[in-house]
Amino acid sequence: MNKFLHIIFFLFLYLSVDAQELDRAVQPANSDLQIAGQYFKQEEYLKALDFLEDLLENSRNIQAYEMGLTCYLALEDYDNAIDLAKDWSKRIPGQKNRFDVDELSVYLLTKEERKAERKFENILELITKQPNQAYFYGKALQDKGYPKMALQAYEEALKKESRLNFDYQMAQLYGELGDIKKMYDNYIAMVERTPGYLPTIKMFLAQGISADNPDDENTLYLKEELIKKIQAGGAPQLNELLIHVFTQENNFRGAFLQLKALDRRNAIAPGQLNSLAKIAFNAEEYTLSANIYQYVMEKGEADGFYQGAVLGHLSARKAEQSQKAETEPKDWANLAEDYEKYRRAFNGDPYQGEIILGLADIYAYRLNQQDTAAQILQGMFTKGFLGSEDIARGQIAYADLLLYQGKRWDAIIYYRKAEKLLERSPIGQEAKFKRAKAAYYVGDFQWSQGIFKILKESTSKLIANDAMQYSLLITDNMALDSTTEALETYAKADLLFYREKLDSALYYLALFDVAFPEHPILDEALLMKGDIYFKQKNFAEAERAWQKIVADHSKEILADDALYRLANLQINQFANSEKAMEYFEKIFIEYSDSFYAAEARNSYRNLRGDQLN
Repeated sequence: MNKFLHIIFFLFLYLSVDAQELDRAVQPANSDLQIAGQYFKQEEYLKALDFLEDLLENSRNIQAYEMGLTCYLALEDYDNAIDLAKDWSKRIPGQKNRFDVDELSVYLLTKEERKAERKFENILELITKQPNQAYFYGKALQDKGYPKMALQAYEEALKKESRLNFDYQMAQLYGELGDIKKMYDNYIAMVERTPGYLPTIKMFLAQGISADNPDDENTLYLKEELIKKIQAGGAPQLNELLIHVFTQENNFRGAFLQLKALDRRNAIAPGQLNSLAKIAFNAEEYTLSANIYQYVMEKGEADGFYQGAVLGHLSARKAEQSQKAETEPKDWANLAEDYEKYRRAFNGDPYQGEIILGLADIYAYRLNQQDTAAQILQGMFTKGFLGSEDIARGQIAYADLLLYQGKRWDAIIYYRKAEKLLERSPIGQEAKFKRAKAAYYVGDFQWSQGIFKILKESTSKLIANDAMQYSLLITDNMALDSTTEALETYAKADLLFYREKLDSALYYLALFDVAFPEHPILDEALLMKGDIYFKQKNFAEAERAWQKIVADHSKEILADDALYRLANLQINQFANSEKAMEYFEKIFIEYSDSFYAAEARNSYRNLRGDQLN
């Protein structure tokens, strides 16, 4: 045993000494490279080359090579740069492509055209003999910024071996060169050859196709080519690619027609129609969204996506009617009947929760049948087949209705119930925020302020932002007004606005001109006044209120909000692009930190482009 331990000890000692010797050999080289790197960063290239000399002559360290080549080029020592590339091409044959392209780039840099031509011809000759080398030379040429030469390299290889696949590389190069049609040809070839590329190609196309330019000749070309290939019996994935193109253009009707054609051949992915309907809904194409869902519903209840289609269909019709300037009561009554029909059909089904919420909303706020809405919502709380999320949403909807009816304390109770049911979820956060708002409406500002402060850290950006706005409103105005009378008046107007008692809200806001003409809350009152007039379609008064903020409260936090509203008013109600541009420009120049700054800049550019066209 002792003999064995002695052997182990001496072996360990030998290895330790050997490792130390190796460290001493490697350390100077590493040290030289580090010192050279420091001089290189300081652009002291001659000093850097002094420390690189041994590495460039004897090592295979690519970092040293790259640094040395750059030093020679910076010093315009082109002969040494060429010699270095040639020397390393022999030293590391496995990376010959890199060094050959470096040599070529020096000739091109120094405008030695004959030498450059000869070198490139040598590269093409090598590719002719070994077509696989095109992968490496093509990439090296592209990385150096020679897309045309890279394309030639790939084309030369394909002449000798047509089975090689450079579709992806060539698509990239055509894109760099601005030949978008050929880029699209290669994208199509990629999908035909390797269907697994479809998600990647979709991602690439999403970056280049815009709904703002439906007549773009390149996009038209892409669609024409896809349709030709589909009609000629091309790969099924080309259908999906065409649908994706239509969707990117917001041409949901074209996508729907293509999906229906696929559906008739049973060549459609499950749920694809419902997905398209949802995309159309999010783009506010409510009529088309409803029609797509209707198409799915017509497949019958046995279809796995039937229930989702019913919910989507009802929601799309509801959104469509809400979007209209005027909707007849009979239209809401007809929609309520359809909701009732499916409420009965889905009895005992978890999907019923969504239907109840939509139906209650129609009864409460469209048909003025608030007692019926309350009864329907209360019925949700005892349905065992509904999940806690639906019940919490029902409690929030019921609390909203109570608040709308002026029952503020009752509303607070139900917001709290929903909050406790889903404390840490987004729905629980929404309930907490609404409870704080209800407390604010009641006039208990300290209580509501405490909740708003907590919600400023909410995971929901929207809730966090709104909570911050209310927190600032209370903090700023309680600090300056010991009686909180102005804040109470504003809160009453805010609640009446929520309850759609618009004239009553305007009455309280008018008090500011008389009772609180110098109060800091005046800009908030003016913003709300403008919003109420806008809702009443009294656009001239809305404009006057918002303009007063810009004129008299330009240093206040709401000035950019007022400008943003004014700009959109000019576009949508007054058709005055010139004036809208003035307001947008003011936002991104004078309020560059504004939430609206980026959007204002884009809107300004779009309007300016329209005028130039």
